[in-house]
Amino acid sequence: MRRTAAATGAALLAGALALTACSSGDDAESTETVTETATTSPSESPTATPTSEPAEPSEPAGPTESDTSAPPAPAPPTTVTADTLLPPDVLGTADQPREETAGVTAWRLSEACDQVTPEAADMVTVSQGSGEFEEPVGLQQVAVFADSDAAATAADALAAAFGSCTAQEATAYVVEPLEVGAQGTGLATDYYGASTAGPLDEALGSYVALTRRGNAVVLTGYEGGEAQVGTARENTTALLDDAWQRLCGYDSAGC
Repeated sequence: MRRTAAATGAALLAGALALTACSSGDDAESTETVTETATTSPSESPTATPTSEPAEPSEPAGPTESDTSAPPAPAPPTTVTADTLLPPDVLGTADQPREETAGVTAWRLSEACDQVTPEAADMVTVSQGSGEFEEPVGLQQVAVFADSDAAATAADALAAAFGSCTAQEATAYVVEPLEVGAQGTGLATDYYGASTAGPLDEALGSYVALTRRGNAVVLTGYEGGEAQVGTARENTTALLDDAWQRLCGYDSAGC
């Protein structure tokens, strides 16, 4: 019985030692595996995967709406420029005496009309011809104002002065609209009042007219002379149209 017990104890001790050795081997193997997994050589180091594509160079920002809008128009001139004046061969003939006077003065109208001086920033008056031997005198007056509203008011005042002309003795005055520029208006002078009984165009007389462009007003036509009103109107309308064309520098739309 004692030998059997001793043998049994020896067997149990040997089994325990075997289990301990086995357990120690498993732990060592596990540790080596973990170490190999965690350790990598520098040559095998994984390359980081970018999280997004590299940003491309940005295009320059385009102009904003305010950048693309047209720049404000420059303020119109407030002085009378030489190129607005009708040349000698248009206002009359080159051999006629010509006078150009700078300075604001009354519009050149008959004494039978209200004498109106515009509140202009600048003004030039041109007369051409001697008036001798019933020769008509070419007339042009250009007045420039601070802005188009002031010019429109001045044109209205001049047209009103046309309407103020009162008949003296036999002379009659007739105001007519003209389709030249803005506020185009003509004034016919019927020397002998023939238009009261017959066609105005056949009456002897003279003609002046006004128009406006932008912040400028022009009065042009002929003083004196003996021509039929119809002819005088035609000649004056041609002058007025030419004068209006020359005022494009005062127009917000330009030339």
